[in-house]
Amino acid sequence: MIYQLADDERGLVLVDVRTGECHVLNPPGMVTWSVLSSGGTRDDAVSALASRYPAVPGERLRADVDALLDDLHQVGLVPVAAPGGAPPRAGRAQPVDVPMAAGPPGRPGVRAALFLAVAAAVLVVFPFKVAHRLALRAGRNRPALDPATARRMAADVSRAAGWFPGRAACLQISLATVLWAGSRGRRADWCFGVLPDPYTFHAWIEAGGERITTGDEPSYHRLRPLP
Repeated sequence: MIYQLADDERGLVLVDVRTGECHVLNPPGMVTWSVLSSGGTRDDAVSALASRYPAVPGERLRADVDALLDDLHQVGLVPVAAPGGAPPRAGRAQPVDVPMAAGPPGRPGVRAALFLAVAAAVLVVFPFKVAHRLALRAGRNRPALDPATARRMAADVSRAAGWFPGRAACLQISLATVLWAGSRGRRADWCFGVLPDPYTFHAWIEAGGERITTGDEPSYHRLRPLP
């Protein structure tokens, strides 16, 4: 599964659940990806770019599309490379930061610490797609966790993050809360988002349609699954 966020001015953010990698494409790259992901060909992408950027020579557009195809092929987002194997261009995929958690003060509960340890271990030992699959299964066919309880659980896991000896950022905290909710027969949705300029990645939970935060967090743009 691939999550995406499109912005006509800034471009496109793609998160590949299989690898946990985040890729940022500029606006021409977004046009190319839109054509390819909807079943279009390399020539269709070149035509779409020519319509949007008529002042750019066709040879340059074809070279840019071929370079992007090779980049996308190298990271596993398209099945085949560009014709002729054009050399990939650096800088197509940009890393994003993940904010570290600053949990509320206090001693955490045992269950919060346990599920945080489980979530952290899963994210370290297994590919990201395994964590994503666990999160989906945890809430499958279960009623939504009520927001008040979700806030208490997320706060308790955040407290555990302050005591945790390993990495405990938003990704670990949100996954731990989702798994904890699933153990109680309830569903909390695992959500991902970004802030632009520079791109910063964030993960959180939603319960009953409400975004659950543990402090003064900016309004991240939520990534949506690619249809």
